[in-house]
Amino acid sequence: MLVTCYYDIYNKPAKFMEYLYLFYDLGISGIPIILFTDPSLVHKFKIFPSVHTIGVSLQEFELYQIAMNYTRDLPLYRTMEKDTKEFYGLMNMKIECIKKAQQIKQEDTYIWIDFGILKIVKNSEVFIEKLRTLHTMKFKKMTIPGCWPLGRNFTVESIHWRFCGGFFIIPDHYINTFYEHSKTVLTDFCTQPNYKLTWETNVWTIIEICAEKNNIEWYAADHNDSIVLNIDSVLEQSH
Repeated sequence: MLVTCYYDIYNKPAKFMEYLYLFYDLGISGIPIILFTDPSLVHKFKIFPSVHTIGVSLQEFELYQIAMNYTRDLPLYRTMEKDTKEFYGLMNMKIECIKKAQQIKQEDTYIWIDFGILKIVKNSEVFIEKLRTLHTMKFKKMTIPGCWPLGRNFTVESIHWRFCGGFFIIPDHYINTFYEHSKTVLTDFCTQPNYKLTWETNVWTIIEICAEKNNIEWYAADHNDSIVLNIDSVLEQSH
């Protein structure tokens, strides 16, 4: 089961068709997908029969609200127009989307996929075929691609690419624990004076180091086709 979401956090409704085009090949693939979006947009996804679209307002996501209640400075090294408080909230609620998907349809494994991920993919046909295979498999550990090995300097002031962010696999029995870790770390970042609201990849890095290192199967990848295709390097150990 793939899980994704689409929300217009920049209040640019004219951009919807651009994002829909990016999603189109994935949407018509026949792979079961649960998509969360604003209730006003649910009808726009009826063209995709294998996409179960759920209308949930952003205000109903706990992790998003933690981010929105943040009142201090945002990270120094960010893209000012893109990396807004709303953006950080949306990025950090990926695990909450999976938690909600688990309540809708019980599966052994859930796969997060960014709505517009095909923007970074060169061979979408091969990429989607790999997703078609993966969604039928069972995994023993959380399986997450990343750009950086362990040990790089960490700061909340810039994005930490230990994890790529746009794709990860999580068995159902890890979801509640990873959600609670995410809530705790995000809350600490938003309330403790030496931290800041930050990217989800930074939050996941802290979770890995402090609590879940033995339960995460990491593999090297980048923001291209390898984010999914490089999973072959760990596939035999992970499922």
